[in-house]
Amino acid sequence: MKSPSEKGFTLLELLVVLVIVSLAGSLVFMHVGRGLSGREDRRFVQEFLELARAARRAAVGRGEPTALYISQDERRCWVGGRKGSVAIPEAMLIEGEGIATAGGDRRAIVFYPDGSSSGGRLVFSIGDRRPHTIRIDMITGLAEVVNADE
Repeated sequence: MKSPSEKGFTLLELLVVLVIVSLAGSLVFMHVGRGLSGREDRRFVQEFLELARAARRAAVGRGEPTALYISQDERRCWVGGRKGSVAIPEAMLIEGEGIATAGGDRRAIVFYPDGSSSGGRLVFSIGDRRPHTIRIDMITGLAEVVNADE
């Protein structure tokens, strides 16, 4: 016990404060980590949308069908006839509805010179996070993010 004239903190009080500060810091760090991985999801979805738009532009511009390929095994997406690809995040699962098979594990969405496409719906998900759904319209060939319940 301290007498009223003594100033300062006891070792026990300092340890309690250090424990509280370290717990608060670890909670903030865990929350920031989850936020960064959520950004990875959104970044990939935006990159995929850009690929779909590029494939549509290429089909219209060149006057010939152009395919957007997705390979789960290779963990990448790319536009046929163009260099470069977009890496699929390691933990991401992609499920498709109305997407054509292009041999092996490859799936393809074909865009035509009139702007239309083979169409389809893709759901991108990682674990228990909210999935991202992209719909590619058959008539217009436009790709857009939609709510999962639409």
